[in-house]
Amino acid sequence: MSLNIRYKLSLAFLLTTAITVGGMFVFFQWSFKHGFTNYIQSQELREVGDLVDELQSIYAREGSWKSLRGNGALWQNLHRQLMPSYFERTPPPHLPPPGIRGPHHRPEPPPEHGGDKSLSSRLALLDQEKKSLIGRYSKPENMAMQPLQVNGETVGYLAINPLPVLDDELAAGFVREQSQTFTLISIATFILALAIALPLAWQLVRPIRKLTEATSQLTSGNFKTRIDIEQRDELGQLSADFNRLAATLEANEHARNRWMADISHELRTPLAVLKGQIEAIQDGIRSASPENLRILHSKVQQLSRLIDDLYELSLSDAGALSYCKTDISLVKILRSIVEDFDIPLAQKGIRLSSDLQLAEDKLIYADEARLNQLFSNLLTNSLRYTDSGGQLKIAARCEAQTAIITLADSAPGVASADIPHLFERLYRADSSRSRETGGAGLGLSICQNIVTAHEGSISATPSTLGGLEISIFLPLSQRIKW
Repeated sequence: MSLNIRYKLSLAFLLTTAITVGGMFVFFQWSFKHGFTNYIQSQELREVGDLVDELQSIYAREGSWKSLRGNGALWQNLHRQLMPSYFERTPPPHLPPPGIRGPHHRPEPPPEHGGDKSLSSRLALLDQEKKSLIGRYSKPENMAMQPLQVNGETVGYLAINPLPVLDDELAAGFVREQSQTFTLISIATFILALAIALPLAWQLVRPIRKLTEATSQLTSGNFKTRIDIEQRDELGQLSADFNRLAATLEANEHARNRWMADISHELRTPLAVLKGQIEAIQDGIRSASPENLRILHSKVQQLSRLIDDLYELSLSDAGALSYCKTDISLVKILRSIVEDFDIPLAQKGIRLSSDLQLAEDKLIYADEARLNQLFSNLLTNSLRYTDSGGQLKIAARCEAQTAIITLADSAPGVASADIPHLFERLYRADSSRSRETGGAGLGLSICQNIVTAHEGSISATPSTLGGLEISIFLPLSQRIKW
C-alpha cells in the first residue's frame, strides 16, 4: 500500500531524528572512552601535587636522583608523608560518603601498600630520558606523566599507570547509568518528534491537498475554481499560477460560448447581400454590370477581412494558453515599436510624439512577442483611422507597482455611448471607424486578450486631441528570484 505524502514526511522527520539520536549515542561512547579516562588521570595528577613539589626539592638539593634510585623505603615514606589518604581505609575528606557517590567518584583508597588499584602502587619515577628509577613502569600508551622541573629544566617525570580495571568497573558502570538516562531521553525525543512531525506534515501538505482538490474540480469543467493564497513561498507561487490558469480557462470558456453566435451574426449580413445580388442577376432582375460586380466584390472583401480577423483572434486565444513569459524591460519594447511606426505615420502626415518615463530596470513578467503584437495592433488602428494631418501621442510612466501606457490620437473620435463596447468581439461603432474603412471589430478584442493574459487591464476614453485614448495597465514583475 502506497503511503500518502503526509506520512512520508512524518517518517522522514522521524528517520532524521533516529539518525541524529543514534549518532549522538555513538559519539557519547567514543567521548567517554577518550574523555573520562583523561579526566581521571588529570584528577590524579592534581592529587600528587605535593609529591611533585617534594621530588623537585630533592633533586634541587642533591642535583640527581641517586638517593631515590631503587630506594623503595624512601619512596614509600614519601607516599606516607605526602599522600596519607592512600594509606588509610577511610575515604579522603573531600569525597562524599560511599552511599551517595555518583559515577564520577574516585575509588576508595586501598589498604596500606594498596593493590594494583592504589594510586601509590601505580606511581613511578622516571629520569630525563623517561627511564624508570623506581616504581612500576609498564609503558602503556595512555600513561599520564607530570614533568619535574628545576630551574626551568625538566629533570624527570612522575608517571601514573592507568587503572587496569577502569573500563570494566568505573567506565562500565558510568556507561550503564548514562545509557539508561540517554535511552529515556531518546524515547522522549521520539515522542516529541512524532507529536511535532504529524501536525507539521499536515500543515505542509494542506496547500498541496488544496491544489489537488482544485485541480480535480478544474478538470471536471468548473473553471470558477480558485485557491486562497495563504503563503508567499513556492507553494504560494504555484497557487497563484493555478489561479491564473483557471482564470484563463474560464475566459476561454466564455469566449467559446459566444463564438458561434457572434460568427453567425456577423456572417449573416454580407452573405445575405451576396445571395440577394446573385439571385437577382440569375433571375434577370439585375444585369452583371461593373457596378453590381463591384458590390459583390466589396462584400467578398468584407468577408475576407472578417475571416482574417477571426483567424488572428483564434491565434490570440490559443496564445493565451501558451504564453512564454520572462522578465523583460517594457521601455525597450515601446522604443522599438515607436521606431517601427515612425515612417508609416509620417507618410500619412500623422505626427508621432512619445514621452517614455520608464527606467530600463522596470521589468514586467510578459511574453515579448505578444506585447509587440499588442502595441502594433494599437498603432495600426491609429494609422488606419486617424485623419491625415493629425497626431499620435504615446506616454508611459510608473505608479507604485504598475506600468501605465497611454496612446492618444486625434480626430475622428468615438461616441461616448460606444466606448464601453469597443473591446467586445465583432463590435463596431457607427462612425468613421467602421467596417468600410477598417476591420471587423476584432482588433481591440485581440488586444484585450493579450493584456488580460498578462494580468493587466485596458480601457478606452475620449482623447483630448479629439480622437480615442487607449490606456494599458500592466503590473511590474514581483517574481521570486532563486
